[in-house]
Amino acid sequence: MTSGFEDIAKGNNEFVAGFTHGDVPGKPAQNMLLITCMDCRIVPHQVLGLTFGDMKVIRNGGGQVNPEVEKDVVVANNILECDRILIMQHTRCGMAAATLEKVREVVHANTGADVSEYYPDVISDQKAKLVQDVETLKNNPMLKSDVVIEGAIYDVDTGRVEFIA
Repeated sequence: MTSGFEDIAKGNNEFVAGFTHGDVPGKPAQNMLLITCMDCRIVPHQVLGLTFGDMKVIRNGGGQVNPEVEKDVVVANNILECDRILIMQHTRCGMAAATLEKVREVVHANTGADVSEYYPDVISDQKAKLVQDVETLKNNPMLKSDVVIEGAIYDVDTGRVEFIA
């Protein structure tokens, strides 16, 4: 084990000691896929009142649809029977507060790397981006016609999910 993960290994050992989910199937019990942000304040299953095995989860900076995520969504819908897709962004998101220039500046300052060709997906208008992402998936011809797609914003201060699009 690499030094620096001892606490994680200990936590996993405690998890394993009480693990009872070995028989959970790979297809989600609630036929749901969640696309959300990688923010540590979002514990997806708890936020939505679900449990182990209920849904698939894709996480990235900002909880955004991009071409790579869209490929995974097609697999989830067609192969894994995810017929409900929720795109859930959140309040006080770093990707919605940042600018391309600021992100590049920080990355360059931390690494010294050339960031001139680095284009992280910052969000200039969170609600508009969420609506756009919902429409992008709704218009994807590789998703089944009966798929239900919605957007929401999770409030990190109250825990409430507000359905938007």
